[in-house]
Amino acid sequence: MKAVVISRHALLQAQERALAELGAEVVEVAAQYDPDTDNPRWQAQGVEAVFTIALPPTLLARLCEAFRVFTFEMASAGLTDSEDAARAWCAESPDTRSYLPAREGSHRLLEFRRVLELRIAIETTPVWEA
Repeated sequence: MKAVVISRHALLQAQERALAELGAEVVEVAAQYDPDTDNPRWQAQGVEAVFTIALPPTLLARLCEAFRVFTFEMASAGLTDSEDAARAWCAESPDTRSYLPAREGSHRLLEFRRVLELRIAIETTPVWEA
């Protein structure tokens, strides 16, 4: 299946392996997502699926209207105060571990767990009437 990856970060080896094993042919890696321009362009290219790590719910809903949407589940393993400690932790399992800057001076440790297919159902509840 033709796929797009939306991510500002390089994929981990395990994420790349997951894409290959799922049969995803990545035709584009995008750092940002604009549903008004990207959805029609990707549909014209025959894209069937989009893989991402984190997007706001409103953007995920727009993606789900047009494509199969998959997320890379990243589990938080905590924080560390030094980049050296974060690098050392990642070195123990470099194909699944990463870190991102968090609060000033700290780094969030993340571990790739699995790929999830996302389906969004929007429910409405009246909260006010005229």
